[in-house]
Amino acid sequence: MRTIILYYTFGGATMTEAEKLASELKADCVRVREKKKRGLFTAFLPGCPQAMKRKASDIEPLGVDLTGYDRIALGAPIWASYPAPAFNSMVKLLPANKEVELFFCSGGGDTSESRAGTIKLVEDMGCTVVSYRDVNTGGKPKKLEE
Repeated sequence: MRTIILYYTFGGATMTEAEKLASELKADCVRVREKKKRGLFTAFLPGCPQAMKRKASDIEPLGVDLTGYDRIALGAPIWASYPAPAFNSMVKLLPANKEVELFFCSGGGDTSESRAGTIKLVEDMGCTVVSYRDVNTGGKPKKLEE
């Protein structure tokens, strides 16, 4: 089964989890980048309200054809109990009839408030969610250098 992991990271914790998962699954791993770089302030305002409203952000082209994969894993940080806006952009790229794994990273929160709606977003794309995980990264992530 051919697997790809798409992830958006802000502070680095999601990248760490994605790379670990890619190693375990022997999967391809692609970092998703927003077109407009966020700072700490813009991650929380307007980022958190956008996440809660399930708004998508503009992301850079992936440069990979997702139709060639059997399973697609999507990872993102949690902002205000919801996946970061870049996650919503990744969902819009999903080809139908794929198995999808979801993982969300947070230093202390979880997605219990948004879980059902997040699964529905993926299912509305014609995909099947086969795994859903909240990953407690336990602590402050480091700021990434570009």
